[in-house]
Amino acid sequence: MTTNPELSYEEGAIPAISEVVLAAIQQPEAQAKEDPAFHGHTRAESLGVGAAFVNLAAADKNTTISVLGDDGGALHKVVATEIVNNPVQLTNPPPILQNSILLIHPKLPDVTFTIAAAYRRNLMVTAVIPKVNDGSKSLNLHPTASRLLEAGVHQVYEPPVGAKFDVMECCYHLKTMEAQQNLRFLGVIPCRESSVDIADMLSALLGLRNGNDLGLSGARRDKGLMKLAVANAGLRVAKYARLTRSDGGEVVDAIKELELEFPVVVKTPRGWSTQDVYICNSMEDAIEKASKIVKSVGPDGRKTQYALLEEFLEGDEFAVNLIASPTTPRGVQVTDLWMYHKVFMHGTMVNTWQSMVDPHDKKYASLVRYGEGVCRAVGIKYGMAHIELKAVYDEKVGRWINPAMIEVGARLAGGRKAVMAEATIPGWRPFDAMVDAHCGFPVHIPPSFRPEKQASHVYVPSDKEGIVTKIEGADFERLPTYYAHAQLAQVGKRVTKSKELASFAAQLWLRGDPEDVLRDAKRARAEFKLEVEPISEACKDDKKTKLDEDEPVSVSPLSVPSV
Repeated sequence: MTTNPELSYEEGAIPAISEVVLAAIQQPEAQAKEDPAFHGHTRAESLGVGAAFVNLAAADKNTTISVLGDDGGALHKVVATEIVNNPVQLTNPPPILQNSILLIHPKLPDVTFTIAAAYRRNLMVTAVIPKVNDGSKSLNLHPTASRLLEAGVHQVYEPPVGAKFDVMECCYHLKTMEAQQNLRFLGVIPCRESSVDIADMLSALLGLRNGNDLGLSGARRDKGLMKLAVANAGLRVAKYARLTRSDGGEVVDAIKELELEFPVVVKTPRGWSTQDVYICNSMEDAIEKASKIVKSVGPDGRKTQYALLEEFLEGDEFAVNLIASPTTPRGVQVTDLWMYHKVFMHGTMVNTWQSMVDPHDKKYASLVRYGEGVCRAVGIKYGMAHIELKAVYDEKVGRWINPAMIEVGARLAGGRKAVMAEATIPGWRPFDAMVDAHCGFPVHIPPSFRPEKQASHVYVPSDKEGIVTKIEGADFERLPTYYAHAQLAQVGKRVTKSKELASFAAQLWLRGDPEDVLRDAKRARAEFKLEVEPISEACKDDKKTKLDEDEPVSVSPLSVPSV
């Protein structure tokens, strides 16, 4: 557990929790020597900060609270150490001094917006890192405890070095923190797809009433259970089958039973960001991809138990983003709607750009109703939801019809869609609403979610594979509708042909009039050029890039506001 002492309080106010911890840990041992009445252990020793924990290497092997000192060093205290001389509680406990939100596996720069929203509500921010970054991953996607402290998080819990994350062990330490620090957790917020189930379990274990339905937790992560829950609610989903044989031997019978025609979709059941999603145009290809998925470890690090075979849905793809809270008129509210523009290449559908549309326009009415129904079907009652679906446009009625879900996530949408929604929808503050919803506070809903400007998320591709030697057209600020960008391709680094979201050379966000945004999107993609030095096939196999969730590795200054 890592704690940031740099909290600002007015004179005479109750001291910060971190100040209390620091005072206990940093009490000079000299004071004990000078006091003739002092007997036994020093204050630090009584708190468990003995010789075994005075150095970072030793402390990292134990679950500790780490305090960021004035010199930037970390002081450690064992979380569960306390002395209770009389376990019988004869008096009422003191009132709670501090409320806190709990962020599960936060990433930059999104966490800075959430921290700002928490500060505006006088909430402490505690983060949980289920898997510690060993230095092999991006510090933006997988920030370390020190990186989060620098961003403004007050405390960070992470498992000891070499130990796997255990949700029960984490809960025990969080409950101990509540008792020792006179602290109360109000809400648990998942910050990425892989942390949704952890947030569900911690909400229940901490005794919070404002957590999502634990009985439907599987339906919010597993795409097979997800489809089952949505279908049971009477909503349309794609035909699907679970395939468990490692040789792909069930594919032929499944396609025949479902009466599918090619192409078909074969995907991993708990992935994200289009990873391990294949569009197969032949029986041989479908068998190969199903076998590959069943034999592999999924993007979440768990052994894949089955592959999902699905009907390929016709139509255009959309993303429906929602806020869920009992304080909203219908329990769930669509906040922003995005239309995806994709092309088929490299065996899958590849993004070109995604454009925000007006959710109040009648031609999208069926998508809004369907999205709300999916949210209720999988038990999302608190916080954000992100639904991807397909629909067909009916020229006769001038509306999109027959929506069918691709997947749903019980978390904030990736690709900084919340940031762009706040920049284009007057009065909408999605990060404030997310914190309020998870804490059980009333959520402020603006009169309308109609965007005043067109927002677009543009994917700038790499059509080559190798080591980058030269980049042209990366000065995206030249575009009149420029808002922010993230450049992943760097000179001297390897790039691959763009397919998954994290494999694009750059990502760009635009805001302005629709025709201007479309012009700049096309221009950005056409004028961006890479020159690469080819690499051998052997090197390609040895240096497979492990893709992560749909957030850029490096970002422009405009996209990371100070908190």
